[in-house]
Amino acid sequence: METKIPIEDVSAQGGSILDTGTEDPRLIGELHSKENNFTSNENPLKCELRRSRHLQSDGEHTTGTPVIEVINVKKSYILADMEVPILHDINLEVREGEFLAIMGPSGSGKSTLMNLIGFLDRPTEGKIIIKGLDINELSDKEVARLRGLEIGFIFQTFNLIPRLTALENVELPTYANIRSGIDAHARAKELLTLVGLEDRMHHKPGELSGGQSQRVAIARALINDPAILLADEPTGNLDSKTGCEILNMFTRLNEDGRTIVMITHDPEIARYADRIVLVKDGIIQNNSE
Repeated sequence: METKIPIEDVSAQGGSILDTGTEDPRLIGELHSKENNFTSNENPLKCELRRSRHLQSDGEHTTGTPVIEVINVKKSYILADMEVPILHDINLEVREGEFLAIMGPSGSGKSTLMNLIGFLDRPTEGKIIIKGLDINELSDKEVARLRGLEIGFIFQTFNLIPRLTALENVELPTYANIRSGIDAHARAKELLTLVGLEDRMHHKPGELSGGQSQRVAIARALINDPAILLADEPTGNLDSKTGCEILNMFTRLNEDGRTIVMITHDPEIARYADRIVLVKDGIIQNNSE
């Protein structure tokens, strides 16, 4: 018999200014105050390093509740009759509200680690635990539901569906998983407004710039109000100015209490995070703030 996961066990943090259907004046204030920052043609966003509030609160993030636990994880793939090891004895803990950067060169295993954390793959050995739930003890259906509600993905190549509008792309994850009582269409509009694309809702990806496409991807990642955002080289296809805007957007989301894990090979990008983990040759070689 499959173990059912109650919604309350996998709910994201409450009180977010992005909660659907809210009339909270904080949301209206955020929309008006951030609109010019997100639409940068007239008022370019200055690329300044903004560190998380957690680093200004006596190490608060080091004592929070673990939301991601990677325990003695190994990952290998079978190629013909040969086993190819990718990750070796990985141990990692990410606390609630933390902004973590996983850094390493191409081929180091950092994207494989993100796929495991995001439940896109299963470890060969070891445990991956998200909010107290072990992937090894869940059915494929339960894994898909947990991933759909608790984890938002942001990719370097945006991964938008070309034939769908920005609004339809943002709504897309709710076709598989959605929290009860949520109006997906209204929330998608709210999120696109929050990222400064209220005038691009009905444009398709081919009609958007790279920065606009990544904003759509961020809105899509937030549609189910996940507790965790996983971003794989989110600025890799963007110019430096637009990339800086996206990173400052991540900082604002983190300041709102969202846990963020970002994959990057660039130390300048990694400096936006609270903590940097260096992965090389499939091993965590450094874990520092």
